[in-house]
Amino acid sequence: MRAIARSASLLLCVAGLLPAAPHEEVIKLIASMASGLSTVNIPLFMAAFDKDMPNYDKLQADVAALTNQAEVTSSIEPVTEQGGEDSYSIDLDWYIQVRSIFPDGPIVTRRQLIHCDLRKDKDKKRWKIVDLKPLDFFAPAKLDR
Repeated sequence: MRAIARSASLLLCVAGLLPAAPHEEVIKLIASMASGLSTVNIPLFMAAFDKDMPNYDKLQADVAALTNQAEVTSSIEPVTEQGGEDSYSIDLDWYIQVRSIFPDGPIVTRRQLIHCDLRKDKDKKRWKIVDLKPLDFFAPAKLDR
């Protein structure tokens, strides 16, 4: 029995040294994006993206405008995903609620399937989103009274 317990302890210690599976790393990255939206932390949200991604600057400007005009809450559920050690694709059921910063202002809700393609960055340590569609999901809301 002691040999089994020691083997199990050793296995748990070694498992802690192994890199996380791509799924867990990608989900952690997606969660940080949701947190960045909700806490108006644009650098945290944008840290998930490769700066060479098409329309990176537009996305950054849109997210900044969106979070400056409203309180944003975000909920994300993975729908489908596939990939390996270097590339990954994931479809997300993404829901956001955009609440005007003005008292009694309107609330806009959005829910859409968002597709992300990810790659390990050059140093092979972190995942980066290299493509996201549709980008207009993060455009400023029309909060006309």
